[in-house]
Amino acid sequence: MNFEGFTKRDPDKLKVPKVGIGMLGYGFMGKTHTNAFKKISYLSWSWPPPAIPELVAICGRNKDNVEEAALKFGYEGYYTDWHEAVKDPRIEIFDNCSCDDTHYEPSIAALKEGKHVICEKPLAMTVEDAKDMYLTAKESGVKHMTAHHYRFMPAVRLAKEILDKNYLGDIYEFKCRYLQPYGADPTEPIENVWYATGTKSGVMLGIGSHVIDMARFLAGEISTVFGIQKVFNKTRPNKAGKKEIVEADESNVAIVEFESGAVGTIESSCINVGRKNQLVWEIYGTKGSMLWDLEDLNNLHVNLSDAPVKGLSGFTKINVTDFDHPFADMLWPPGHIMGWECGHVNELLHFVDAVVNDKPIEPYGATFYDGYIIQLIMDAIGQSSNSGKKIKINAEV
Repeated sequence: MNFEGFTKRDPDKLKVPKVGIGMLGYGFMGKTHTNAFKKISYLSWSWPPPAIPELVAICGRNKDNVEEAALKFGYEGYYTDWHEAVKDPRIEIFDNCSCDDTHYEPSIAALKEGKHVICEKPLAMTVEDAKDMYLTAKESGVKHMTAHHYRFMPAVRLAKEILDKNYLGDIYEFKCRYLQPYGADPTEPIENVWYATGTKSGVMLGIGSHVIDMARFLAGEISTVFGIQKVFNKTRPNKAGKKEIVEADESNVAIVEFESGAVGTIESSCINVGRKNQLVWEIYGTKGSMLWDLEDLNNLHVNLSDAPVKGLSGFTKINVTDFDHPFADMLWPPGHIMGWECGHVNELLHFVDAVVNDKPIEPYGATFYDGYIIQLIMDAIGQSSNSGKKIKINAEV
């Protein structure tokens, strides 16, 4: 049927490379990453993008659910066995958004098949597995990335630039906390408390990994930790009315020393009534300070001691939506604020660009090496809590 005035687009007119995507997991993060891949081709004001992601296959164990996800998210098809997915030659990027305890084996297999791999945090459940993932990725010679997307928030990237330019001088202190409310009520059924059910990974692995990544990204390498981990609600009812034992950590606090000589505190907790998803960090230096709050993610607060007007010192709230701010080409016009999901778009665009144009993931992206070091630090905080001693971080690779 012909329509007057309608011209069918020529798919070959604009030669934009394509890159095949294989997704493991169709839950919250699978949906989040898929959304990001789909937006890469049109959200940027710059055209063309480095490549247009082709959603080749999504993978999950439940046939009905994964088939529905393939239709809903726009994948060409699906697998119910990840062993088959990693062998698909059409898949160039393997995105592991599965549960924490299935990060290791599928990612290792994909790396050995020569796939570029991005894996959600935490990289693994143990230090040994995280180290193996990093070494396998290094040996395979492919691009590898741990999905710490908060690095790709415009305010966080601007803060990184401010630090790299030494506007804050020498850093004295870094303080960071990540607070959620989901375990605050002792009567909440265990099925509704994400860190205590399923893989029972705990708060440290689930969100503490983000805190540690922010510390390393902004303030540098951590040399020692002195930590406390707590389980306040040692049993919880399940939906059937029976009590279950809770071993997964609910709250973590650690004093840290950085290789630079700076000190700090890092916290992660899910027993905080009134909080939803608050990730806050503060940095104090010899010439200034900064703070950022995920619940106010479009604003960076900066205080420089050499303020041009005396008597007007204090924090300046910078709305990071101007055209000269980081990721401006991925934003709406100035003042049209971005949301949480945009960090994932920026992150996955970075990964696609690195794959297609053979660019480095670091220093702005977190590699599997970063994921391994974060795992070491999380493990050290646990050791410190058990022993009551300060633990030195020793990375051996």
